[in-house]
Amino acid sequence: MEYTHITDITSMLQALLAGAVMGVYYDIFRFVRRIFKFAPISVALQDVLFWITSAICIFFVCIKLNAGFIRIYFVIFVMVGWLCYFMTAGKFIFKIFDGIIKVFNRIFNTFKRVFIKILEKIYLKIK
Repeated sequence: MEYTHITDITSMLQALLAGAVMGVYYDIFRFVRRIFKFAPISVALQDVLFWITSAICIFFVCIKLNAGFIRIYFVIFVMVGWLCYFMTAGKFIFKIFDGIIKVFNRIFNTFKRVFIKILEKIYLKIK
């Protein structure tokens, strides 16, 4: 493969995309944490899992896209892509997800109250 400036630009754009994908991957962890409450040690372990799996994936992506070479600018552009995702689409997506969670919580709480009232009526009739 011949190495040109176009190759550098393409590699940089791919690194930005890889960083954005990494941001989406981290959002999955954030969404799960938002739904379920975890102990601090569990959150720390989830973060370690995220960073280890992300590092391995970025390493292999870097090797694949750069013809076997690890370039420092690729890693920097992955971080920039991740940061850009978090500052733009990540905030928007998280607000949407929070709204969805609130709606589901209201529905769940309504069903829970109705279910408890039904159980109370059944209990009173049995007693």
